[in-house]
Amino acid sequence: MTDIVHPTEELCRFIIDTIPQIVWTATPDGAQDFANLRWYEFNGLTPGEPDPEPWRSIIHPDDVTITAEKWKHSLETGEPYSCLHRNRRFDGEYRWVLSRAVAQKDADGRIVRWIGSGTDITEQKVAEAELIKYRDHLEDLVRERTEELVAAKERAEVATRAVLEANDLLEMRVEARTAELRKTEKELRQAQKMEAIGTLAAGIAHDFNNILTSILGFTDMVLHKVPEGGVGRAEMQQVFTAAQRAADLVRQILSFSRHTEQERKPVHLAAIIDDACRLLRSSLPTSIAMVKEVAVTPDADKVLADPTQLHQVLMNLGTNAAHAMLPEGGALTVSLREVAAGSPELAPFPFLAPVPHLHLTVRDTGRGMESRMLERIFDPYFTTKPAGEGTGLGLAVVQGIVKNHGGAIAVHSEPGRGTCFEVFLPAVSLEIEREEEVPEQLLQGSERILFVDDEESLTVLGQGILESLGYSVVTSSNSVGALDIFRADPSRFDLVITDLTMPGLSGKSLAKEISALRPGLPIILCTGFKETVDDRDAEYGIRACLMKPYTLRSLGRTIRQVLERKGAIKEG
Repeated sequence: MTDIVHPTEELCRFIIDTIPQIVWTATPDGAQDFANLRWYEFNGLTPGEPDPEPWRSIIHPDDVTITAEKWKHSLETGEPYSCLHRNRRFDGEYRWVLSRAVAQKDADGRIVRWIGSGTDITEQKVAEAELIKYRDHLEDLVRERTEELVAAKERAEVATRAVLEANDLLEMRVEARTAELRKTEKELRQAQKMEAIGTLAAGIAHDFNNILTSILGFTDMVLHKVPEGGVGRAEMQQVFTAAQRAADLVRQILSFSRHTEQERKPVHLAAIIDDACRLLRSSLPTSIAMVKEVAVTPDADKVLADPTQLHQVLMNLGTNAAHAMLPEGGALTVSLREVAAGSPELAPFPFLAPVPHLHLTVRDTGRGMESRMLERIFDPYFTTKPAGEGTGLGLAVVQGIVKNHGGAIAVHSEPGRGTCFEVFLPAVSLEIEREEEVPEQLLQGSERILFVDDEESLTVLGQGILESLGYSVVTSSNSVGALDIFRADPSRFDLVITDLTMPGLSGKSLAKEISALRPGLPIILCTGFKETVDDRDAEYGIRACLMKPYTLRSLGRTIRQVLERKGAIKEG
């Protein structure tokens, strides 16, 4: 058996001096008698040099009382000491320090020494403050946009009443109006309201994308700095996940407002049903029983769709069904089966493609609805819920999603006999491709980048992300100023990253000016809306459009794709 070699005092001292935390010891009465190299560096002292000031003098005045009380309590009771306070560094800057100490006791339980440490967590506190600031800003923006939405709703209601009154007068004068003309007018009114909603939704989504870019980006940067199991990492991961969900919601708003196209791919509808049912089960009261009936052959449940939007359809229909069964409860049934092409079930929907369809139903045993309600169930702002419990936009969005996916939706209901929503979606036999992850090392680089965004927080974020990936970065929050920087030395940069919508010069206008000064320089366009690069954009050097919000990984991947494509072109 190999003998255990105990470390020497010199080795122990060397180990303690190499760790990034402050380490100290104190006598049983609390007098410090040892400190590691980090302590002397923090205070600007030479190792071994006596501290000219008592340790309390470097603590922030606002933190002295609580620190002294906790240290006194530990000295009197022998209990571990833990305190978060600010210490003044040798250069005068106050840094947040998490101090901890435990008592070393002899065999008789007497305290022989206090062993303590101090960890500098200033960066974490700064990141937390930034997140709080962006959260407060987001809440203010939501509040403002909500007020605008309420005002828009009131104006729409006034306009709707005026139109209805005009229609009543017109019906008195034109007795021979046909049912088809009345239906056409109703569809036109709905289209006008949807257009107004879409315009407002697009404005909200644009602002949200900028805010979410900051939240996702800074959170991602913090997660890359905090090690696994580190203080605050789990909480930051929750913030990152929630922000990603918010980004998905913004993408849905943009799609709903027709400012971006859906990104569709073959997906298993049964899997989306499973996810939605699990989420519904966790949020619904136990008085509501859930039944899932999936009767499709293996691999026959595929549709070409945006999975996030289909998940939204199921969640909306399920939540509405549950509300209709409160407070007594009931049964919520979600079923899926195949419908052959040419089936009589598809006859009421002649606009559907002549292909096999998947039939999705969401049925409840609630109070049901009268026919006059069914006629308006998909109208924007129409809701059967009490004031304050619904916006009336949910089913209008559901109908829009289903139609945009080439499907159809219908509803059947009777008072006291529940409600059933039926959704028909065209089935596909395409293979589902798995996305390959790009290795992390491919995201690194050392090129020189000019980063332009009129949101100052996004320039700070962009610089932080790019420098963490190894790039040399110059930022500008003014597109005109960015052009001056570039014009001063056009050969200085290997890549330009610019926002699309900016005062003074737009992103595309800036790209045009830069391309005139240095043809062929690659440019990446960042935007809150879905954009594609056409021939004219490529002529101005724009090689890619990056959708906000982006993260460290997505920005880094896009940069490498653009720069490596440029290198391949040069080699050819």
